[in-house]
Amino acid sequence: MDCKKLAAIKAGLLCYGVNVDEATGDELLKARPYFYDKGFVHAVNANIAGSNVCVSVAERFSGVSPYHLKGSNNNFYIEYGERERVPIRLFDDLPATGTVVDMLARPHSDTVISLWPSLVCCYDTPTKKCRFCSIKPTEEQTVVPAEEVVEGLRALFKLTDKYSINLGGGTYINPDHMARYLIEIIEGVRTFTHNPISVEMAPPADLSLIKALRNAGASSLIMNLEVANPALRREICPGKSSISYEHYYSSYAYGVEVFGRGKISCVLIAGIQPKEDIVAECAKLTDLGVVPTIIPFKAMDDCILKDKGNCPAEDLIWISAQVGAMLRQKGLSPDMQEGCTKCGGCSLETNYFAFD
Repeated sequence: MDCKKLAAIKAGLLCYGVNVDEATGDELLKARPYFYDKGFVHAVNANIAGSNVCVSVAERFSGVSPYHLKGSNNNFYIEYGERERVPIRLFDDLPATGTVVDMLARPHSDTVISLWPSLVCCYDTPTKKCRFCSIKPTEEQTVVPAEEVVEGLRALFKLTDKYSINLGGGTYINPDHMARYLIEIIEGVRTFTHNPISVEMAPPADLSLIKALRNAGASSLIMNLEVANPALRREICPGKSSISYEHYYSSYAYGVEVFGRGKISCVLIAGIQPKEDIVAECAKLTDLGVVPTIIPFKAMDDCILKDKGNCPAEDLIWISAQVGAMLRQKGLSPDMQEGCTKCGGCSLETNYFAFD
């Protein structure tokens, strides 16, 4: 398939999700009881024509998507337009370990698993919650103990050791506490594997924790600004915007110093801010050696902005084309990081980076 056609299909799936044929959904639900779980964390991860993609199947907008998932017996396809089709391959489930990791870990590609051991966030209050966030806090209001995560991953890696690990989740208590929690997990994981570990978290107030993450064994670090304009960021992220714009950039600069160019990433969300602002911000980030990731806003049923329209696919394509050219010009690539950024299932950088 032509690369730009593939990128356009992927953009549509990212922005609009997929409408699952009833018989297909029934079959998939029997094999994957979690298939219709809601939210960004539990969207379906798959591969189309060699490109990873994270696609929503259970949100309100998925039911009216122009993309349709059909098929059976592991021969599935996406149907769109005038009866056009593209094969889609869902990733194999992880082997069962009998530990908490069976609930936490999902394959996001053939070589990347993602875990969010914290679904509790200090910003998840009526006045502080990020307006795009669809995380629903756990009843216990706590995180999975680090030692349980480590032992679960140890059991998993005895059964399969091909995966790199992406660790993220809600900010438990505050960014510094979350960093220390993740450091404890990483140190434990490093006792049984040298596979890459990517960490996604808010910038800690104590920048020395960035170096501590690296010393513990983290391979790369993702710190998400999400909204470029500080005034708009205060509106959309009323709690998290207490971390100043300037502190984000101090964290990026120090992160590049500690981890190296191309090892730090930043998510910006398309569809809730002017696309020109995103491109301008990406120029600043790439100048520092930070790899931007552009994720489209989706009006998840459990987010505050659920009545706002999803990011238009054409906007995501336009921004991603600019960012792809920028990365080439600055000598950066999503492939400089293992884990989430290299996987590329949530965005188009890995696709548009390849275009001349």
